[in-house]
Amino acid sequence: MGWVTVLVIATVAITLIALLMLRRKGKGDEGQGAASVDFSANLALAVYLLVLAYAAVLCRDALATSRTDVQAEVETLTEMYWSVAPIPEAAPVRTQIREYSAQSAALDWPLMAEGEMSPIPGRILEDMRAATIRLRPVGDANKSLQQDAISRASEVAHARAVRADDADAGLESIFVISMIISGLLVIALPWTLGVKPTRPSIIGDAVRASVVLIGIAFIILISHPFNGLGAVDSSAFRDVQKQYDQIDTQFPLRLPAD
Repeated sequence: MGWVTVLVIATVAITLIALLMLRRKGKGDEGQGAASVDFSANLALAVYLLVLAYAAVLCRDALATSRTDVQAEVETLTEMYWSVAPIPEAAPVRTQIREYSAQSAALDWPLMAEGEMSPIPGRILEDMRAATIRLRPVGDANKSLQQDAISRASEVAHARAVRADDADAGLESIFVISMIISGLLVIALPWTLGVKPTRPSIIGDAVRASVVLIGIAFIILISHPFNGLGAVDSSAFRDVQKQYDQIDTQFPLRLPAD
């Protein structure tokens, strides 16, 4: 969305400067064409507000979905930790689950704001899945727990892929471009009457421009689920460490018997 931001600023600035210079050279208002211009300006305003509202709904839904996906990944990690905790041979897997959670919060989140993911947590996840598969637990109960842990590891891998998709997602540029065009029409159409500026007209121009700019800026700020206003943070991955500690109190770490 960086190029869209530059486009917004450049287009609005150039348009405002050009039209202001033209308006200062205009003639007094003779009332001709005012009704037609008012209708066009109101139509442009309706289009602008419609696009603005739709874009806001899309951004809100994307934010809610991303937050739900992150929470689902953390819950799956917790269930996997529960599964391997009773298995003495799975002590290294427990350590890897903790490390994956910590590294996801520390390394993934700064990059997810730019739509990328760190490869390090991905490698930890691969090692964790492999270590879970290689376990040779004793007893049917522990073997059943291993199978559940393997299934949970697969779910974590899927959840990570979903999180990567969420981080790479964002509002389609067509919405911002539509808001720019309709917003500029809202600002510029009244100036086509060639009326000399007065204090009330200048105030009206400032209000219209402010509404348009604030609306576009607001959408840009909420357009990415991991960047800007209300962005999904990594607190869920940090807080899950406390749940691991609670599980450890039920199943203290111990070395497998020789």
